[in-house]
Order: sequence, then C-alpha cells, then structure tokens
Amino acid sequence: MKYFVFLLFLVATFGLIAQDENNTRYEVEIENQITVDSLDWYTDFDKALKHAGKSRKPMLVYFSGSDWCTPCKNLEQKFFNTPRFINESQNYILVYLDIPFRDDIVSPQEKKANKKLFEKYNNSRYPTLLALDHKGKEKNRIENFSGGDARYHWNFMAENEKIFRF
Repeated sequence: MKYFVFLLFLVATFGLIAQDENNTRYEVEIENQITVDSLDWYTDFDKALKHAGKSRKPMLVYFSGSDWCTPCKNLEQKFFNTPRFINESQNYILVYLDIPFRDDIVSPQEKKANKKLFEKYNNSRYPTLLALDHKGKEKNRIENFSGGDARYHWNFMAENEKIFRF
C-alpha cells in the first residue's frame, strides 16, 4: 500500500512539473538587459537611450509592476508574448522598467531610477507603454490594460508606424 501511494505521488508530481514547464517565462538577465521569451529588453534606460541614439531607432518603454500588477501580467501574455509583437518589436529598442513591491526583484538603485522615470513621463497607471524617439522624446503612449483585449495596443503600434514611418 505504501508503495502504491508513493508511486501515485511521483506520477502526480511529474505531471505538475510537466504542466508547469509549458507556462514558464524564460528570463535571462545580462548586463542591464533581460531576455523574456526571445525578446531582448534593456533594464537600464540610459544605456537603452544611448543605443537608440546610435541606431536611430525609436524606443518602446514598458513600465510594469511585475509582482503585483495583474493587468501587466495579462498584457505580457496577450500582447508582448505574441509572434506579431515579436516581429514588430524589431523596429524598436525595448526597455522594461519594473517597479515591484518586493525588494528582491530589482536592485534598490534600479527601482529608484525606474520610479523617477515613471514620474518624469507623468505616468499615472500600470501598465504604461511609451513610444519615444531616438532622443528620448515621447511621441505616443498607452496606459492600462483591461479585459484581455489587446486591440488598443495594436492600434498604438499602428500609430507608431505612422509616427516613425516604418
């Protein structure tokens, strides 16, 4: 009987592990950049701005609260983690600025810098997505994400195509 219960426990455990692998976000952070599901995001605004200036590419700046913002998590699933966004994002320098509640997700310096940028660009809601030119000047923005409907974000991307003339 003990053997049967142990075997049942093992099967259930491996089943949960296998199920979880399909839902895992793969994140790798290297020198102020983070790769999430094949997208390379800068986590240092100044370095991203320098790269944007050299490449003359516009920037997409994403303000998130990774550990508390449910709309942020939904936006990542319904918008950022789509083949369409992955394709369209090649025209931009991507910047991910996280402002979590927990202190173990980003460094205190990074959190402080991200809050300062959040205030600089007069943000009031999470998630916020800004389109900046290669000099850091705001050209377009979209705030919030509700109902799981990404069409407003796709409209934002279409507006950016006109603004930046892709």
